Amino acid sequence: MRQIAALPFLINPHGGVDVCLVTSKGGGRWIIPKGNPIRGLAPHEVAAREALEEAGLIGHVGKRCIGTFKFDRIRNGRDTTCLVDVYALKVERQLPTWTEMDERSVLRCNVKTALSLVSVPNLAALIRRYVMAHV
Repeated sequence: MRQIAALPFLINPHGGVDVCLVTSKGGGRWIIPKGNPIRGLAPHEVAAREALEEAGLIGHVGKRCIGTFKFDRIRNGRDTTCLVDVYALKVERQLPTWTEMDERSVLRCNVKTALSLVSVPNLAALIRRYVMAHV
């Protein structure tokens, strides 16, 4: 199974990087906005749409995949490995209301906090690598 995600980030007033995380729908784990490919949309456009729907975030999304992480999930009673292609989203603003605001929590935090909250090691490594190399 393949999915697409946005890594929403901002430069804070002190020049550091903040990351926006969302809770998963079911378990309340901290993740980044992600979803399935959508026919007719480029992957980076899907990433931007997921950030909008799940966290109300609007910004500039890069067209190049910054990395892929994998995680195991149970789908229809079967173990499945999911590969997630990630696109960086430099957040410009958050809308006052959005589609999934009653289903998820959104947290803006520094990178150290984000790395401690994300439960998928591959995702934490991708966030660390991207922030250290590009921001």
